[in-house]
Amino acid sequence: MVRRRINKVKRTHARARGGISNILQNPIAIGAITGAIKNTVNGQPPINIHSIQRRISQPNAKNPLVYLLAGYFLHNKPLMTIGAFLVVDPPAEDDIDTLPDEEIEAISEEIEDDEDDEQKICIH
Repeated sequence: MVRRRINKVKRTHARARGGISNILQNPIAIGAITGAIKNTVNGQPPINIHSIQRRISQPNAKNPLVYLLAGYFLHNKPLMTIGAFLVVDPPAEDDIDTLPDEEIEAISEEIEDDEDDEQKICIH
């Protein structure tokens, strides 16, 4: 009777001992945590469920699940980490169709300023 209780306490202690180190060994958790931290630093919500659902449901080459599943089936932990990071972190919107008009005008003004500043120097 006492031996069973001692063994039960040993098993419980061994399970609880893993804690945070088990999470840090999981490549999917590392990628998701890193993506959430990057979103927080950039001033976005850590995890945007609507954005994730929209990007995952599209069957195209930009789907982040491609990297995640490729890493899983190839047993490649860095690829799984990259896939989890891409699932959580939304890509930068560089598409001109999705940008508001004010940002398009600001970008065009920056381009015009850069062209004026550049001067060609020819050395013969």
